[in-house]
Amino acid sequence: MMELSTLVIYDVEDDWARTRVAEACKDFGLERIQYSCFRGKLSRNKREEVYERLRKIQRDWEIRWRKDFPDARLQPSDTPDLPEQQADGRWSPAFKIVIQPLCEKDVAAASYAYLYVDALHSSAEDGAGKRKKALGHQSAKVDPGEEAKAEESGRSEE
Repeated sequence: MMELSTLVIYDVEDDWARTRVAEACKDFGLERIQYSCFRGKLSRNKREEVYERLRKIQRDWEIRWRKDFPDARLQPSDTPDLPEQQADGRWSPAFKIVIQPLCEKDVAAASYAYLYVDALHSSAEDGAGKRKKALGHQSAKVDPGEEAKAEESGRSEE
């Protein structure tokens, strides 16, 4: 079976799941070329095995997520397109994986493993800390633009 240079690129917020995705890539002999990107030669069968292993990690993460958010709606997808189902809040991709053979001219040869979370607007403030904890975040990110606005408003009040 012919092996093709293959990229595995992922964006996974949860530390536990992200570590397992990286370990799976290494188990298949892929080399890390960036923090969330691996490269190596894989046959079609091996690419399918990688895909199935990463989908299993995704399903395990979903089980862990549901323990903290039992009423949350999750939607797996084999494309990067948003789910067709209407969201109660907004669909937010929480677990994205792309497996792309490099010499294929058609991006249709790529395998996608996305998992969308329906992020509710009303419970966003209440669950923000819990969601970050569930996703493995250690600290909140601050938007520099918002930080500047806050400083400016603080000066105008003085």
